[in-house]
This record gives sequence, structure tokens and C-alpha cells, in this order.
Amino acid sequence: MIRLAALIALLPLAAVAQEAPTDGEIFAAITGDWNGDDVPDAAMLVQNGVDAADLVIYLGDPVFGLKEKLRVERVVFSGQMGGQTPSLRPVSDTAFKLHSEQIGIGRTPWESDYAIAWRNGGFVVSGYTYHYYDRIDPEDTGSCDVNLLSGGYVMEKGKQRAEGMQDRRAFPLNTLRADWMPMICTGLFQ
Repeated sequence: MIRLAALIALLPLAAVAQEAPTDGEIFAAITGDWNGDDVPDAAMLVQNGVDAADLVIYLGDPVFGLKEKLRVERVVFSGQMGGQTPSLRPVSDTAFKLHSEQIGIGRTPWESDYAIAWRNGGFVVSGYTYHYYDRIDPEDTGSCDVNLLSGGYVMEKGKQRAEGMQDRRAFPLNTLRADWMPMICTGLFQ
């Protein structure tokens, strides 16, 4: 009877594992008019392997519909469990965020956001935010928020707060690599 109960308890986990995105599967999408031409654009996250997703951006064409403008491969962590799925969030008429997280398991959950904006005829990484906390030690928390357009940053670690200017500025989205973070934010891990 105990074995049957254990098997029944595991059935929901098997169903969740089967529902995880597979290679090439679109699992997040948003629309907007990021380049301001009054034709809807789109961004999608597509699973690439068991641990990453590609960001694919389409610009709207008034005659032919959506045309792929940019694909950044394996740009963000995309795990196979709950709390590990990246997402897209609108921010403004010309920007959206690429969100990633690992909040499902482990002692130190984290979340990060890349702000993506249309500037000077192309997409750039215009901001970065990272946040973590320790499930056991409530004093061990940290966050770093960097505006790559202005250079300003705010970093908090525990009860300490620092803010100022840093040198890194917005850069083309097609050069973004997974796990990139501004140098100033590495201070969270010291």
C-alpha cells in the first residue's frame, strides 16, 4: 500500500516533466510597437536545449506581416522545473524586459532582468537588474539595478546601500550573452 501511495504521489511530477518546453517550442511572447512605426512587432522566447532559451524579435511589415529581425541564441537560462522559466514583460512603448529566474529550488533564489529598448534604429540592452536572497539567513539579500542609458546604479547588500555612476553603457542586443552582468553588480558576490 505504501508503494502505491508513493507512485500516486509521483504522478503529478511526471505530468509536469512532460509539459516542459522542448527544443524549438515557443513558451513566451509579447507584442508592441517598439520601433514606433505604427505596425505591431513581436518578441518570443524559444526553448534551445534543456537549459537555455533563444530570444527572437520580429518587426512588423505593413505588407508582409512579421519579419524576423534578430535572434539571440541561448541568451537566457531556461530550466525544466517550476521557478526556472524565463518570461517577457512590456515596459513602455519602446522597451520590454527579458526576465530569468531560479526561484524553484536551492538555498539562494535569484531573479534577473535585461531591459531591451529600441534606440537609434536597433535593439540595445538598456538596463539590468539582479536580486537574490538566502532562504536560511534573512539578512543575506542583495540587489543591483543599473541604467545602461545613463550609467547610474543602485546596489544593496544586506543593510548597505551604494549608488553612483558606472562606465558601462547600453550595447547592441545581438552581443548579449547568457549570465552577462555589469561589473559593478559583481560586488554582490564578494
